[in-house]
Amino acid sequence: MSDKMINAIKRAFERRAYLFSNSVNDCFRLFNSAGDGIEGLTIDLYGAYILIQYFSEYIHNKLFNTPGLRDSLIRSILELPSDICGILLKNRTELKGSHDYNKIRKSLLLWGNIPQENYKVKTNGIYAFADLINGQNTGIFLDMRRVRDKLKTVYKEKKISTMLNLFSYTSIFSVHALTCGVKNAVNVDLSKRVIKKAKNNYCLNNLNINDRDFIYGDAMSRIKIFRKKNRKFDFIIFDPPTFSRNKKRTFSVKKDYAHTLPEIDKILEPCGHILTCINSFSVSKEEYLSYHPSKWRLIMFENEPEDFPPHKDHYLKAGLWKTG
Repeated sequence: MSDKMINAIKRAFERRAYLFSNSVNDCFRLFNSAGDGIEGLTIDLYGAYILIQYFSEYIHNKLFNTPGLRDSLIRSILELPSDICGILLKNRTELKGSHDYNKIRKSLLLWGNIPQENYKVKTNGIYAFADLINGQNTGIFLDMRRVRDKLKTVYKEKKISTMLNLFSYTSIFSVHALTCGVKNAVNVDLSKRVIKKAKNNYCLNNLNINDRDFIYGDAMSRIKIFRKKNRKFDFIIFDPPTFSRNKKRTFSVKKDYAHTLPEIDKILEPCGHILTCINSFSVSKEEYLSYHPSKWRLIMFENEPEDFPPHKDHYLKAGLWKTG
């Protein structure tokens, strides 16, 4: 079993060798859990750093508490066609007793040096800060790389003036769109911490910051406000979490997704475009498609990129729709 694990990791690395020569991306997935043969293990490259995440105690005990296996894994990583400065390890098993994930999801150093908390990487030709140390997410959604790449042509051909990025998080979509010719992007998120990170990503790409383009608040409430003010957008990004809760409401993809899209339609310009995304195994492609208004026309559909091979089904469903 031990040799099989290391061999599976090496084979996954070999399949991704071509990604190291891509000049517009220096971050991507090297090993994707069961899709590459080991359930509960992911390995990602971020520039000169490797982030390993384990989702089961079995994987932790097998790979990282066994010195021989741990050393073999490190050697395999250092043989990659890239100069690696550090290897980080993060526990992603179910943790009880605390919900402050920024404190309890802290990466540990397995080899080399610790990166700075805001470490610059390149994805889809833009720069972004990745936090490889704290919390559950780095702020870079590697599985959206192919979606953003496909949108580049759309942005340039459609000459989009106004974009709304709901659940914007660190605003990678907005930064990419603005660098591809979109004139203006409004970002809405219910976290002041990530809005600050979004502004940092703007600065990193020499984009002008207008505080009115960064809205702290609930996305559902903001849709109603835009509608009341008769404010409309050429292009909308709707990529909500599978489940979220704030003081006023909860949002669930299963319960609320389909009901929200007709409301978003009311703030879209005639013949506008909307990118809708669902990140969940529990929603099939057929269900995802059925959530959308019948008058919308699907013009692009994507799953995870090739460095995220699925074990059985795809979890990412991303579609670009035209509303008129």
